[in-house]
Amino acid sequence: MTDLEGGVAVVTGAASGIGAGLARALAAEGMRLALADIEEAPLAAVAKELRDAGAQAIAVGTDVSQRKSVEALAERVFSELGGAHVVCNNAGVCQGGPLLEMSDADWDWLLGVNFHGVRLGCSVFAPRMREQREPGHILNTASVGGFLAGGGLGMYTTTKFAVVAYSEALAAELAPSGITVSVLCPSLTRTNLMDAARNRPSDLGPAEAGLGFLTPGVEQGTDADEVGRIALRGIREGAMWIFSDGAFAEPVEARFAGVSAALKRAEEPV
Repeated sequence: MTDLEGGVAVVTGAASGIGAGLARALAAEGMRLALADIEEAPLAAVAKELRDAGAQAIAVGTDVSQRKSVEALAERVFSELGGAHVVCNNAGVCQGGPLLEMSDADWDWLLGVNFHGVRLGCSVFAPRMREQREPGHILNTASVGGFLAGGGLGMYTTTKFAVVAYSEALAAELAPSGITVSVLCPSLTRTNLMDAARNRPSDLGPAEAGLGFLTPGVEQGTDADEVGRIALRGIREGAMWIFSDGAFAEPVEARFAGVSAALKRAEEPV
């Protein structure tokens, strides 16, 4: 999708981090913006920053894990901005720890935001986008962890594997309607994801973040605005997968090499 100027972009998780980076990159292309986040005060600050820079931007408090909240976001987008051309389902949270020690509440939280937040954003916006009969693009934020799983982040990577699979399947389904789909798979990025528990619903009870081992990598990670610009390039190119850097190229390639070897092994007689 190359003609972005004047179009409407929706970005969830836009109050900080990669969401704010996406918003800045899309605003620089002349898009009108609907910014969504559960944290309304910092969201309003990002929207004001973009308006002060000359962009048109509205801020909509949204809980992406709740269908009614996402539907309310869509109603405002279409009534106030007249449509949606780029939808970035970016909101995400993280919690670390051994898989077998994760509670049902922990799973409800991460699946609710990381996977169902993406699913709801697509299921609410994509049918409306098809009705526009105009080119459109959906960007779903996963992680390089959507291709790699390991100890300590198993619950998080499970949700991100799901986003990758969902995005690949949705891309095939929407292709005939002229809507392309990308899955953004950033590596370590300088965001406040480590403090995601600040937005954990109180009715789920407290939980240890278990993310201290990531702190050095996050502090040295890619700037979130740079990830936004990389994502913009991928949107323009209609790329299926968008990585922020090649830091994890070796283990990802080793994983697929292992899969390929297993497939060849399956052809050998028992």
